Amino acid sequence: METLRPAQVHIQSRECDPLILGRFPGATFFPERLLGWAIVDTVCRAGGRLLYVTAPPPLDADEQVDYYLGLLGAGHEGARNRVSLVGVDDVSARWLSEKILDPDNPRAAQVRAVVRAFVDGRRRAGADVRLNYFEPSAPLERFARELGVPGNQPPSSCIPTGTKHSGRRLFAEAGIPVPAGSPELCHSVADLAVEVARMARSGHRALVVKLDDAASGAGLGNALLDLGDLGLSPGTDDDALTERVLAALPRATLVDPGITWGDYVRMIGKSGTLVEEWIKDDALCSPSFQGRITEGGAVEAVSTHDQVLAVHSQSYVGCRFPANAAYRHTLIDYGLRVGRALRERGVDRGDYGVDFLARPTAGGWQVLGCEINLRGTGTKHAFGIVSALLGTRATPDGRLVVGGPGGAERVYEASDSIMDPRYVGLRPAHLIRAVTGSPLGYDPERATGVVLHMMSAAAEDGKFGAVCIGADRAEAAALLRGLRELVDEQVRVKSRM
Repeated sequence: METLRPAQVHIQSRECDPLILGRFPGATFFPERLLGWAIVDTVCRAGGRLLYVTAPPPLDADEQVDYYLGLLGAGHEGARNRVSLVGVDDVSARWLSEKILDPDNPRAAQVRAVVRAFVDGRRRAGADVRLNYFEPSAPLERFARELGVPGNQPPSSCIPTGTKHSGRRLFAEAGIPVPAGSPELCHSVADLAVEVARMARSGHRALVVKLDDAASGAGLGNALLDLGDLGLSPGTDDDALTERVLAALPRATLVDPGITWGDYVRMIGKSGTLVEEWIKDDALCSPSFQGRITEGGAVEAVSTHDQVLAVHSQSYVGCRFPANAAYRHTLIDYGLRVGRALRERGVDRGDYGVDFLARPTAGGWQVLGCEINLRGTGTKHAFGIVSALLGTRATPDGRLVVGGPGGAERVYEASDSIMDPRYVGLRPAHLIRAVTGSPLGYDPERATGVVLHMMSAAAEDGKFGAVCIGADRAEAAALLRGLRELVDEQVRVKSRM
């Protein structure tokens, strides 16, 4: 009997707008990002069993599983029979949950049968069986009920709590300052122009317009508006100002390059939008907090990071752990406040993330609430595998320490976007051999080195991810640079063959 040994079914479905998801290079392999964490945490550390479900299946699946099982060194060779991967050969931008639960796809039916057999077998063996997924998902909630197992994310009925407007209200309830912005939503361009004019009259010339939905993802629902050339004078009346704003709105910079202003206008009518001060500061930072509400209702701090953003500083591409010590305590305080406010609104379990803005002032760092994500965030898989490899969790002040109290601290730099057109054609096996055959590979004795993830995306999109664990920030950054140089050299050698 495997009493109390965990048995995890992972279906890591990212359920933002499929049209937006399809514009992220390698997005079809996003569900693969947590594979390493799931293997190390569930199989190596907890001695449990794992069924990992993807669509499409990971490339070089056996090599990937062996790579993750080997990260902790000797002693886990017998764990291979406790890891199972199953998938549907579907490379579309549909949600993973839709692919797996597709009633018309015979292969999807086979995958569901495998899941049911795994759940029933592990339950008979006395294991603690769970369905692990990435964010609130009505389809996966129904599947969990059919399987008779608990899911691990907030109820899908709470999804509206994760919209931009709800987030601003929740920040206010929690006593967390936010950038200047709209008190109410705008549902038309005319209403938006009036609100932008009001903000301009108050002295704000740089604004960010945000669609009020939880499905845009990575800032792609935002539009950036610079009104520096508005020509506002003290005598300009409200109607004239609003007309100038109406003329300026189509010149807004859309973070999503795949849509037009006309598309954005239609989205405004559908979801509504709000306007916020666009804070421009060379020293501005974008830290984040990852929290969790346990099944017992406790609100826990999981991690803090400084995010690495691209595309007008709106889109997540990586992170550095932990967040700057100068404002980390504030992030933890504010993040826990948000968790308690979510719990009061009926969120009884699951992951949540909070994005902040931090800027230096004469009196110290000012931390402003930016957005609330009712799900795991882009930092989840990096922190998950690092904490599992180290066999520890963050200290109350947000650090990872190996060797117990007073031990050595570890930091890391992670990227989901190590990308170059020259990398197209590289397979996971290539990347694994290159890293493990170099001094960069993760060393369990030193608890430092490079750990790869989302490797399948390299073959088609020239993109993969990695976490670079160091004793300090300089070492972590050097590992990431070294990884890029290593892969570049692999490409050069391959091109000469």
